[in-house]
Amino acid sequence: MDKALLLEKTQKLVALTSKFCDEFLDEDYKQLCEKLILKMARKRQVPFESGKLEIWAASVIHTIGTINFLFDRSFEPYSTPRAIADYYYWVSKT
Repeated sequence: MDKALLLEKTQKLVALTSKFCDEFLDEDYKQLCEKLILKMARKRQVPFESGKLEIWAASVIHTIGTINFLFDRSFEPYSTPRAIADYYYWVSKT
C-alpha cells in the first residue's frame, strides 16, 4: 500500500474514533483507540487497508471497550455495542 494512502486512512480512522470518544466517552478512550490504530498501521499487512473505515472505527472502540468494561453499567463511561454500531451506521450514511 502506498504510504500516503496509508497515512490518509490512518488519520481518517483516528478522526472517526476521536469524534465518538469526544461525544460519548472520555480522553482515555480516545488515547487508547489512537494507540491501537497507530500500532495496527505499523503492521506489515495493515488490517484496515481494506474494508470500510466506519466498521474499523466501531471495531476499535468495541475492542477497547470490551477490555475496559465499557458495556458494564456500573462503570463510567458506559455505552452499548448497539450505540456504537448505530453511531457509525449514521456516520457512513452522511
